[in-house]
Amino acid sequence: MKHRFTIENAFYRVEVEPRHGCITRIRDKVGEIELLTEPRLAENFHLLVPVPGLRSNYISGSEQKLSSAETNEDSMVLRWKGPLSSRRGRLSLDVTLRIEFIGEVIHFGCRVHNRTKHTLAEVWYPILGGMRGFGRGREARNAEVMVPQAYAPWRQKIFRDFGHTRGEALGTLSGEHSFGYPGIMVMPWFSFLDSKDERALYMASLEETPRVRYIRFAQSPGLAHDRPAGNAPRESETRGFSSGLTMNWAHFPFTPPGETFEGSTIVLQAHDGGWRKSAAIYRKWFTARFSPVESRHCWLRQETATLDTMFMLPEDNINVRFRDIPRWAKTAEKHGLKCVLISGWNVGGHDRGYPQYTPEPALGTWKELEAGVRACHRLGLRVYFFVNCQPVDMTTGWYRRELHKYRLLDPYGQQFFIINYWGMGTLGARNRYCTATPFSEMNPAHPEVRRLLIRQYRRLAEIGADGVHVDKFFGTPFDFNPRLKETSPDRAHHEGILRFVEEMLAECRAIQPEFCFSYEGAWDRLIAYTDVSWGGGGDDLLKAVFPQRTGTTGITQPWDYNRVNLAVLNGLNLLVGPGNYMRGMDYPPMKPLCRYIEEITRIRRNLHGALSRGEILDASEGLYKRSNPLVKIGGSFARSPHANWRMFRDVKTGLRALVLVNLGPDPLKAAGLTPVDTPRVVCELHCPFKKVRDCRFPVDLTLPPESLIILTF
Repeated sequence: MKHRFTIENAFYRVEVEPRHGCITRIRDKVGEIELLTEPRLAENFHLLVPVPGLRSNYISGSEQKLSSAETNEDSMVLRWKGPLSSRRGRLSLDVTLRIEFIGEVIHFGCRVHNRTKHTLAEVWYPILGGMRGFGRGREARNAEVMVPQAYAPWRQKIFRDFGHTRGEALGTLSGEHSFGYPGIMVMPWFSFLDSKDERALYMASLEETPRVRYIRFAQSPGLAHDRPAGNAPRESETRGFSSGLTMNWAHFPFTPPGETFEGSTIVLQAHDGGWRKSAAIYRKWFTARFSPVESRHCWLRQETATLDTMFMLPEDNINVRFRDIPRWAKTAEKHGLKCVLISGWNVGGHDRGYPQYTPEPALGTWKELEAGVRACHRLGLRVYFFVNCQPVDMTTGWYRRELHKYRLLDPYGQQFFIINYWGMGTLGARNRYCTATPFSEMNPAHPEVRRLLIRQYRRLAEIGADGVHVDKFFGTPFDFNPRLKETSPDRAHHEGILRFVEEMLAECRAIQPEFCFSYEGAWDRLIAYTDVSWGGGGDDLLKAVFPQRTGTTGITQPWDYNRVNLAVLNGLNLLVGPGNYMRGMDYPPMKPLCRYIEEITRIRRNLHGALSRGEILDASEGLYKRSNPLVKIGGSFARSPHANWRMFRDVKTGLRALVLVNLGPDPLKAAGLTPVDTPRVVCELHCPFKKVRDCRFPVDLTLPPESLIILTF
């Protein structure tokens, strides 16, 4: 048998077996960690080429004879010349897999030339099989994988507990997890973290094209459900079996006959510094290519609270008319807010009639709406409007005549799905029954769609609107609409979103130079245009990578004090919607809470750089918690399950802000509170309804129920 093909530098050793070109070894030399410890699970690539009668026609690279291999000091190029064997015979595809060292990083690349008469649907590479842990010794099985899902990362001690898989992973022999980007994943990277979060393995799919790819994890040979200590099999149970974790990135290019697929660059890097270093690695790559928006002077990013009211519900319930805007806006101005969002203003009301973004006649005229905007401006308020990009009301004549042509379609020419009804104004509608309105989804990749949307948003700018909120930025991954001839199904939708955003801002800023937008969702590419979105909270990994970004949480009920407190703790904006977005801030049951919001907004305006745009240094629990805390706290606060804290740092000035929150029904005492590295420094104490006062660490504090205190130093 031939010797294995090997490349090696100061950081890694990579070995490939010579018969089939399977990757059998990757050694992290600095960390002294063998990443692949079960060579029987070694693989390289998979291809999916559906043929008549077998849509699951996979080609496994581990079953193909390697045609050639070229190696030098820091790279290896593996080639498989077609035809390649599949369950339905031999198919003419040529595959090239490239492995290259660039400093401390391993780069993987893949090219497939499709010489068949069929479409190349999936390309998996590199497939790294045989992981049984990450780290050294027994602790390797306690390693954790962290995937940046929207709003909260997926974190799992995957080698001990693989977790529950969707639909029990039907169609596979064992457990499988998959996460798609753009979509469930908000950034195209993940990390394995050792048990102490000191050594990490960063893996990313990097390219500037916003096409769909997935990360996949599979556990062989199977799982043990309902075991309290985790569902991964014990080592004693897998003797005689090939046991371990397999992972790979997968592309879905739908490459037609005669064309060549060129994949993204997959990078693998072992490093010290835990997940924070992984985040910094990705931030450096992203910033160099996409230039995150500098919104320090953007009016929308400077505000931490907005009043939002649905003027009319989709079942014709009217809450506010255009002539009432001055009175409604005054309720926000009275409580220290600087901006308002007008929702449900368009034909049909909120979540109906889209994309008819013109005034609903039952609410008033363009002239009355413009007068309302001017009234807000006289109060010192900014005004923006609730709109959408993709949703389209299927009951309108416009949809039946024209807009159906721009739907997102599946490979069979059918729309992917009907967006669930967003009924509100009747019991049946709220339960998605007969009085709710059905929606489809159109793709802004069509120039016609961008024109019809931007024309209407430009009209808003002309009457004085300071911006828009684009809601329901959906992540439907693919669009096979045959009208989109200059793109591919895996790129069409997300390319359309980016073009829409660029053209909208250009058109509207020609009229209102400070025009800006927020959006619902979480996708890293939109940080090049805005860093205000709806959603978020807790361990938001997108904020960890981009501290300047903020999410938004809704404050809708009279006793939402803790939701306000948690928003401050997590660096989120407040979307104040009294009575489920149907009233202003004079709504009687919410008056005490609105006064509390006024105080919180005042404090955060003064500490915006730290509390809103700052990085999170440490926390009492969750992702940000350090093994060696940056602060010491005693007393009942330290023992209470209702207590929580986070430490922020202004990335520009270095000012730190320690937020202490009591979510419980009883007062809590924080005794001897002291920063570890600056135990005697002077600090400022910020409390709602009280003046700022100086004090010196260590500090003793009492937090009332459902309240917060902030210390800056």
